[in-house]
Formats: sequence, structure tokens, C-alpha cells
Amino acid sequence: MARLPPDDLPPERGPTSEVDALVAAGPPGPDNPVTVGAVFWTAVTEPEGPDLTILDIVVTPESWPGWGGFRRAAALLPDYGMAHQATPSVDDPDVVYVRFLRDTGETHRAPSDAVLVGDIVIATLVRRPRLGGWRVHALGDYVRPEHVPHDR
Repeated sequence: MARLPPDDLPPERGPTSEVDALVAAGPPGPDNPVTVGAVFWTAVTEPEGPDLTILDIVVTPESWPGWGGFRRAAALLPDYGMAHQATPSVDDPDVVYVRFLRDTGETHRAPSDAVLVGDIVIATLVRRPRLGGWRVHALGDYVRPEHVPHDR
């Protein structure tokens, strides 16, 4: 039986739980954008309302005035789950994108695995060493690296 070249093999099975996915993303903490994305989601979706103390730690100070008390994010994100990895910007290693996917209640996706408009929300994160690690800068659509504050 012939073996396929490594590039032609199907992807290995991913983590089996959200905890496994966070562990697979690397050591938890402010230097892991997946951890920061998860902390952001958790702080925004607190039952008593957004936890502003935690959000102050994981959000860029430059974007703080635009969040409006995080009411929009708090209304939106409970219907979404976080993807298990961050997607780096092709233009800037200090910018990554974390996807939040709408929970449709379905266990299987269409064969095309297509994501419909409105089924995905993007968090733009930026590495800010002077602030202690990764920070969420925006939620909604991709923000280009040149529109994100840096520690340069």
C-alpha cells in the first residue's frame, strides 16, 4: 500500500475539549493570545455583567473608550464559542486574530465547512510587552496591523 506524502495527509484530529485546546495552544498566561481571548470572553460574558477589572488587564488602553462598557460585546458573545487557535497576521507577527463562532446547536457542519456571514466574530489582539503581553484591541472584523497600537 502506498503512503501519502506528509503534505497530502488529512489533518490530525484536534483537541477533544476546550481544556485540551487551551493546553495545546501553549502555556496559559498573558503571552498566549488564546488564553487572553478566553479570559476576554469569560470576563465579557459574566452573568452579573462584564468584569471591568479583568477587562482592564486584557484590553488595549487605547481602545477602552470605544467599548462603551462592553455592552455590545456582552450581548453578542454568549451565543459564540471561541476557536481553539489564534491566526497570525501575515503582515505583522505582533497581531493575531481569534475567531468566535456562533453556536448553532448543531454537532456537524455542512460538508463544505463554510462559515456564513454573521456566524463569526473576530477579535484582533496585539502583543504589548510594555503592558505585560497580548491585549484585545477590537471585536467584530479584522483590524489591519497598521491600525493597531504597538509598543515600538
